Amino acid sequence: MTQLIWHWTVMSTWMMAPLALILAARTRKTFSFLIVSVASFVAVWIAIGIPLALVLFELFRVNEKYLGIGLLAVAAAYQFSRRHSHAILGCMSTSDDNLWFGVRTGWSCFVACGPLMVAIYALMPSNAIAMAGVTILMVAEFVAINRETIARTVGLVAAVTAVGMLFMSGPISFSGNLNLGNSHTHTH
Repeated sequence: MTQLIWHWTVMSTWMMAPLALILAARTRKTFSFLIVSVASFVAVWIAIGIPLALVLFELFRVNEKYLGIGLLAVAAAYQFSRRHSHAILGCMSTSDDNLWFGVRTGWSCFVACGPLMVAIYALMPSNAIAMAGVTILMVAEFVAINRETIARTVGLVAAVTAVGMLFMSGPISFSGNLNLGNSHTHTH
């Protein structure tokens, strides 16, 4: 469990700090505002990791292999939703004049990026290449003019990846009792 929280903390810091920095820099406030905003933004993501780790720890006991694939499929669908689009715009809002900017922005960005981050976290929590790739996609989605196109492309790639992983993972089994890849069931 501690390892799950640690992986989420590292992943959140490395993946979300660049986005927080970009969003805080858009406010054109003082340097101290920038530092506090980035720190509070990242702190929101880390705080979310504690209950998330508890839930994932329990879900991993059921079926770790298909949990990540399922979460990736949910993240793919979410990329096409209006909620995602509104969350992106909320995250990009830089009208706050106080230091709650980082907390509000961190939460808005979690609503926007959370499903994809959770899926990547469940699939490969310590893969630096995956983290860098998703970070680039998230930053592109936030700063690009054609956000919808990028969001939908990410959703499509995530959906295709989830389907590919499902087929590559072999027959689906539940607690070792039922194997959908064979025509009969067997028990251990």
